[in-house]
Amino acid sequence: MVSSILSRAGYPVLRAANPSEALDIAEVRREPIDLFLCDVVLPELSGPALAERLCLLHPEARCLFMAGLPDQPEIARAVARGQAFIAKPFVANDLVQKVREVLTSPLVDCHV
Repeated sequence: MVSSILSRAGYPVLRAANPSEALDIAEVRREPIDLFLCDVVLPELSGPALAERLCLLHPEARCLFMAGLPDQPEIARAVARGQAFIAKPFVANDLVQKVREVLTSPLVDCHV
C-alpha cells in the first residue's frame, strides 16, 4: 500500500520485503537513495538498526520511520535525535506530505 501511494505521487520506489533484501538492494545500488522509509518493528532487525546500516551504504539518504505503537523506546530515541516519524494508521495524503517534508528538511544522521 505504501509503495503504491508513493508511486502514484510520483516518487520512484525501491521495494524490499525484509531487512536483508533492503540491505542487498542498497549494497548494489550506485545511484543515490533519497529516503529510507521503514517500520520500526521488522523481522530480523529493528527499523532503526536497519536504517543505521543502510545509511552507512547511502549517507545521503534521509530516514522516515513508521509504527503502529509510537511509544516504543526505539521511536523515542529516533525522534529525540531528530529522525522523522509517522504514526500508523495514516491516510495517503498524510504520508505524501510527510515524505515531502522529510525530503526538503536538513539531513539528519541515521544513527539512532
